[in-house]
Amino acid sequence: MSWYKQFDLVWVPVVDFERAKSFYQDDLGFELVLEDQDSSWAEFQISPGAKMAIHGVKATNASPIGALVLDVENLEKSELLLRGKGIKLFDKEEIPGLAKLASFSDPDGNVIQLSQAIVE
Repeated sequence: MSWYKQFDLVWVPVVDFERAKSFYQDDLGFELVLEDQDSSWAEFQISPGAKMAIHGVKATNASPIGALVLDVENLEKSELLLRGKGIKLFDKEEIPGLAKLASFSDPDGNVIQLSQAIVE
């Protein structure tokens, strides 16, 4: 038996709450499932059992210490879709026999990494 019940969510700090909410909801298409304007908190359902949240703060540290990782079917198609929304990928790399990776940042510099498994 584990000491914790289950994964709940990952949250990232954002300076402009409305801009960040629009980015995650409109640009990335995440489903907004909870919003509390008073505390500048919003939660998004990414997939069954996986949520991410944003929390409005006065300032953030632009050097991220982690990343939200999204599994994608096709990295190139995902890049085209994001590029169409003005989002540019960086740190593209391939780990031979394992995965193709690429990253982009939200408006506050939080890193979002795309991962496509390599099936051999």
